[in-house]
Amino acid sequence: PTIRIEPPAAIPSQDPRKKPPEKPTHEVDEEEEEQKIREETGLSRTGKLFGGLMNDIKRKTPWYWSDFKDALALQCVASWIFLYFACLSPIITFGGLLAEATGKNMAAMESLVSGFVCGMGYGFFSGQPLTVLGSTGPVLVFETIVYDFCLTAGWDYLSFRFCIGTWMSIILLILVAVDASAL
Repeated sequence: PTIRIEPPAAIPSQDPRKKPPEKPTHEVDEEEEEQKIREETGLSRTGKLFGGLMNDIKRKTPWYWSDFKDALALQCVASWIFLYFACLSPIITFGGLLAEATGKNMAAMESLVSGFVCGMGYGFFSGQPLTVLGSTGPVLVFETIVYDFCLTAGWDYLSFRFCIGTWMSIILLILVAVDASAL
């Protein structure tokens, strides 16, 4: 090499690094420490109806506007494009397969609308963009089983599917209301 990097003129003392860490003067109760961490992360029971949801909103509010400003940064454009195609491709693919499996009751267009609504809602309210939002293999298998069941029972598929979605919404609303995430 033609370039030589000179060593530093003064080297800091290595004594603090070599000393073992000091033991705490008071005993740390692991249960108290765990409870404190749970409260800081919002995973403690509040005892109030929708108390955990309110705590999450209060904890997230200071960063909500900056999240939108950060998303407009030029470095995020590549992530936007990647996520767009990463979410869109399986939705269209499994939407086509879903059309065959459900007698064209649910197809690519319905999958696109549900992916859009779920993606926007999940992005606005949870702050976690990387999750399963559209049709996948297990969803396709579930819908095929439900459709076949409706055919053998003589029920309307879309009405029965609406009942399934309604009950899922009610159960999830109850779980949020009673802080079930803290269990």
